Amino acid sequence: MKKNKYLLLVAASALAITGCNQDELEIPQKGVISFEDFYQTDEDAESAVTIVYATTQKLFSSNPAGGTGYNYGPYFGTTNWMGDDIWFGGTGTDDCVDQREFHQFIHNADYGDVGSLYEALYTSILKCNYVINNFTEERLGSLSKIQKKCVAEARTMRAFDYLLLGIYWGNPAIVETVLTAADQPGNAESQEAVMNWVIKEAELAAEDLEWRKSTDDYEGAVRITKGFALAVKGKAQLWKEDYAGAKATFEEIMNQGCYALVPSDKMITIGHADGKGSSEIIFEFNYDGTNLTGEYDRVQRGGWNDHNTFCMFRGGLMNGGHWVDSCAYVGGWEWLNPSKYFIDVLLENDGMESARRKAWVKSYDEILYDCKWDGDGDNFTPGKTAAKEKDKNRGVAANQYVYANIGWWQYKLGAHPNQGDQLSDSHLNRNATIMRYAEVLLMYAEACAQLGEKSGKGLEALNAIQKRAQSKTVSSELTLKAVQTEKLLEMWMEGCRFVDLVRWSKKDESVLANLVHQDDWLPTFVDLINGPMGEYTSGSDVHKGVICEQIKDMEATYYKDLYGADLGFKKGKHEFLPFPQRAVDLNPNLVQHEGW
Repeated sequence: MKKNKYLLLVAASALAITGCNQDELEIPQKGVISFEDFYQTDEDAESAVTIVYATTQKLFSSNPAGGTGYNYGPYFGTTNWMGDDIWFGGTGTDDCVDQREFHQFIHNADYGDVGSLYEALYTSILKCNYVINNFTEERLGSLSKIQKKCVAEARTMRAFDYLLLGIYWGNPAIVETVLTAADQPGNAESQEAVMNWVIKEAELAAEDLEWRKSTDDYEGAVRITKGFALAVKGKAQLWKEDYAGAKATFEEIMNQGCYALVPSDKMITIGHADGKGSSEIIFEFNYDGTNLTGEYDRVQRGGWNDHNTFCMFRGGLMNGGHWVDSCAYVGGWEWLNPSKYFIDVLLENDGMESARRKAWVKSYDEILYDCKWDGDGDNFTPGKTAAKEKDKNRGVAANQYVYANIGWWQYKLGAHPNQGDQLSDSHLNRNATIMRYAEVLLMYAEACAQLGEKSGKGLEALNAIQKRAQSKTVSSELTLKAVQTEKLLEMWMEGCRFVDLVRWSKKDESVLANLVHQDDWLPTFVDLINGPMGEYTSGSDVHKGVICEQIKDMEATYYKDLYGADLGFKKGKHEFLPFPQRAVDLNPNLVQHEGW
């Protein structure tokens, strides 16, 4: 029965999105409940809100038809690709081209990933509207506690969808009902108007939601709770610069006591299978691939090729074709490397021995000597030895180079087989985290800093992040600069960096400096043990990783040579994403942003 209900909803969704003739759908179907009879019971409410979760998770995690970035989910790509904390690696200038151009701000309104996230958000909103519009007292006379809770969950998810739309697109159309083909809603009045709407909706939803029961409550991590509704509200308040309101909202979450930072030695579990539903999770999408029967559904909901896209390094660039250590999957495309800026700030602020540094990134020496390579045998022991130093069968291969790399590799996003991240070569087994308690603490600290507070609970929140990271920097005074640094480091590749810079630039344009010069210079990393390279006239009899700026037969080390003045963030244009060209073409009431 639930399957039939789901099919009916899908048909209704197609009607709303494509504007097809409703008469063509009015064909009696055996074994299918009519639309009017569906939204009645507690079971119906649970089924409908389950579709909200499943649809949103799937569309966040894999590109729908028409997306060009099929190797990963549009939610992750759109929210992270523009930051100054990453570089695109792969094999060089002819690899991951569309994504690289998005990172460099030379994309257009047809860029597929932007359109895919836009479509995903509005499809999620559609599913939420079915729940919210049909489980009403006007329609049913009264609502049960379960029905009210399901409506509140849908309302919170819809508020989160609009929080993203407001942050990234500024003034999107606010749609509170299921549209017909004739409806063509126009832009919201402003970003502030969108944030006010989000705040109102989150407040309304919170009234019918319960708190997470405890820091050990798994269901309270993977199902929308009052804590997540208030986190959405507080983030919207921060965005509209209502710092006092945001502070009060985040304090309410903190005072509840149902969230806590995981210990320092557990930072490695953040974003991985053995960290599912941890004490730190405000909300994440639940994923258990072992209970999904179809491989296609597993891949879609578990992250489309994420393990290949975000592996530590490309196996073909390394000796032996791959690194066999069980702590990380390799053999994929190595699209992401930490930028020099990120590594410089991380090392200066945290130091080499911090728990955060060790959980987030690995140095070339750590990869060479602490990880097991082909041929090491069963008696491998981590650590640097004379034999490993001279072993030409480990490290960067002969006549190979690692593009956009300074000798550091991201470890935070990679699939870690020894932590249960992989069910097979084709998909992962990790939850999709949407909000962590660490982000709440940092947003709270920022609200306090923006209010001019130098000590008190805001400083305590900042210190909690620093101490958990085992950073060598622990602030004695609360400053906005300190919060900004911690936000960069702690929330690395969790969808915060670019939009934070845009928001902070309203008061200090200097924070955009790296974006303006995005990819002006990109280094290449080589190992001289396999002979001289580029400007180096001699090799080395031991492993020696160096940054090489002149590689023979390489088209361009400097992207500035390719794109000139077009490269980089441009004030007055790139603060917001363009509305997808297809949406603008179909809806004359949707006004495109300037410059697009």
